[in-house]
Amino acid sequence: MNQAEVIFVGDVVDVRPYRLRTRTGTLVKTRVTFRVDDAVYGTSSLVEVFDFLGGEAEGYGLAVEGMPKFAVGDREVVFAHRKASINPIVGFTQGVLRVRRDSGGVDRVFTLEGISLLRPESIGSPTSGLRMAPESSMTLSDFRSRIVMALAEARKR
Repeated sequence: MNQAEVIFVGDVVDVRPYRLRTRTGTLVKTRVTFRVDDAVYGTSSLVEVFDFLGGEAEGYGLAVEGMPKFAVGDREVVFAHRKASINPIVGFTQGVLRVRRDSGGVDRVFTLEGISLLRPESIGSPTSGLRMAPESSMTLSDFRSRIVMALAEARKR
């Protein structure tokens, strides 16, 4: 979280791979566009756009092991860098969390692998603070409150 330049909750509204010609050949990147529903830190935009190395476009393909995959309609909590890189997500995949609505209509937070998140401090740890039971996953509102408190504490230092 301390490495993130921007933190938001948003929906993926476009995923567009494209070719990029360089001096040494052709690369494929994928541009992911998010509609920002809740700007937590570092943004006041309604839309955030990030480019990721890899994808398939115009008969060219490039796969990057471990790169997060996005689909239109995904709802995510995003922790990202602004500087150009192969992947702007903090911790490669650790800085993107899926939001799913449970049967009671409550938004809950999960890792990209679908594992329930019990507390923000467990992000990036192999299994500590993670559970498979969806109903035990931290609510989005609780997760957001904890992030805002941690940001406020970091500013005091």
